[in-house]
Amino acid sequence: MVRRVRAEIGSAMFSTGSKYFFGITFLGAVSFAIYMLLIGESAIGATALFGLVGATGLLTALVLSTRDGSKDEEGVAASTAAPTASILPLIGAIGATLLLVGTITSPVVTLFGIVALLAAIVEWAVLSWSERASSDAAFNASLRKRLLNPIEFPVIAAVGLGVIIISFAQITLAIDKSVGAIAFIVLGSLVLAVGVLFSVRPSLKRGLVIGICVVGALGIVAAGIAGAGVGIREELVHAKEEGHYMHQECGAEKSKYFDKLPLEGVSATSSVDTHIDLIDGKLVASVQGIAGDQKTITIPRSNATNIVFRNMSDGEYRLVASLGSKMVTTDVKEDVVQCTQLIPQGSEQMLTLNIPKPAEAGKPFTLTVPGLTGQSIEVIVP
Repeated sequence: MVRRVRAEIGSAMFSTGSKYFFGITFLGAVSFAIYMLLIGESAIGATALFGLVGATGLLTALVLSTRDGSKDEEGVAASTAAPTASILPLIGAIGATLLLVGTITSPVVTLFGIVALLAAIVEWAVLSWSERASSDAAFNASLRKRLLNPIEFPVIAAVGLGVIIISFAQITLAIDKSVGAIAFIVLGSLVLAVGVLFSVRPSLKRGLVIGICVVGALGIVAAGIAGAGVGIREELVHAKEEGHYMHQECGAEKSKYFDKLPLEGVSATSSVDTHIDLIDGKLVASVQGIAGDQKTITIPRSNATNIVFRNMSDGEYRLVASLGSKMVTTDVKEDVVQCTQLIPQGSEQMLTLNIPKPAEAGKPFTLTVPGLTGQSIEVIVP
């Protein structure tokens, strides 16, 4: 009698399907623990077993809650409307997969997984709530739209625009410059033609308009994926390896990359503290609030200071700030130098200095012009 009562209680608590899934979950958890203790914290193996435990645990909970899909006296009546079909469970599954894959690939993948999973949970919760708001399905659908559409549309538009921009970037990085110019002229002409078609034929079927837009967007995304697969073109790879635009070349000679297309003017709205002028081969400084030309300037420590260099002499010159040295390794020192680009006569360019410490004794900071001897401005940092 006691055994029979226990069996009935067990069958009431655990359905047949839930017992199988519970067993698989328990076996996966034991395997995960043994793997972590004996084999080690291998990212791939541990992640795979952890994902198995999570998936089977979720299935166990679902089977328990639905009683293997059976209906009893407490079940839903047959006349009750079925829930709305939704793609949100699939989005949630994709988010959970990305979350697990991101643990062994890249934090960006993990971030995408978290975003997709949270979005699916929120959307699914609101959908479930709206379906129980009333017995009118149309009213329930409008209630959900009023709540979520003001959030969904801007987010979807921003994501779509970001995907298009990234796709364009991948295309431009992969193809040659001359080919890229022609390709974008053709692409821009096609977009303009489609826009003109939509404006002169407003009676076009909605399905046709949506189809054209979807095909165009998919084409751009496919081209961006293909460009990402090809990689960036050779000269950009070389430029990245050499760091052409990452370091300054402050000699008297013209640099092929650093001095390409130099800025020759300074905005009138720039906050300028000091002007350094090169007049007939002589270097002079004019400081705001101090009358007359100066041979020394004072710069506050750890504060950004804007200095404008104006070339009033015949030829191309640059202003160079020599700011002492720093330790690169235990036994190696490196000179700290900042400079403007080479600018022609009549041009000006701004140099921003942020000096964290004063100069060492006997080694003052200076502003000089390469190629001119005996011309310098001393920089004092209290």
